[in-house]
Amino acid sequence: MKRWPYQEIAFREGVTPGVKYLLIATAVAFVVQLFLDRFTNGLFTQLYAGLSLEGIRHGRVWQLATYMFLHGGLLHFVLNMLVLFFMGPETERALGTRHFVLLYFLSGILGGLGWLLISSASWIPCIGASGAVFGVIGAFAALFPNRMITVLVFFILPITLRAWVLAVGLAAMELVYLFNADGGIAYAAHLAGGLSGYVYGWTLSHGMSESLRGVTSSWTRPTLTVLKGGQDGVMPSKEEIDAILDKISRHGIHSLSSQERKLLEKASHNL
Repeated sequence: MKRWPYQEIAFREGVTPGVKYLLIATAVAFVVQLFLDRFTNGLFTQLYAGLSLEGIRHGRVWQLATYMFLHGGLLHFVLNMLVLFFMGPETERALGTRHFVLLYFLSGILGGLGWLLISSASWIPCIGASGAVFGVIGAFAALFPNRMITVLVFFILPITLRAWVLAVGLAAMELVYLFNADGGIAYAAHLAGGLSGYVYGWTLSHGMSESLRGVTSSWTRPTLTVLKGGQDGVMPSKEEIDAILDKISRHGIHSLSSQERKLLEKASHNL
């Protein structure tokens, strides 16, 4: 299997721009929601900002975007934002800010559509960033499948497992709950959002879409490089690799030229 260079990049501290603005926007929206719901007896969420079949039937298509910035309580809000805070930055550095924000909204919107397809209670709104956040988890698993992640089960028991195992485990749990639990949690939104994120991340990382990646087909095919003497056999310098990593941090792996990718591949094979 081909080793994708950015899987070798170490985690860099700090919140990335896309994650930062999404955190701020969601926090502001949550405060506004609490304020408006208090003075409208919940009608702001129920009729206008929360996602519902009845709302879509009345032409309120903006609900597909606004619902992901609302939450059912402080714990709901905190859990979603914690996942975004811890898994979002590295995903954004791999994809670039533009693709990361698109991933977030696409996962949230498709998650909402998934919930609408299954929901039978048209008067109950769906709210929360969980569909979008599950999209981030899915993309992370696609980009870094073997990355070890420690999670707290029941907020007490620490368990360390690979990212792909976490994603599959969450998907299995959501499927079980989807067909066996009562309403109240939008399991369909979680599944649709997570699947959307995984497909988006996998597509970008494996170069299956020219329109999304904008790279040559040769980058998507496994290659074997034999280093010989001369210019091709010279390993890239630390300064060259640092410059490439900075470019990935700013614009994503898809922004690299073919020559930059070759240099990064040479460096990754010698790690």
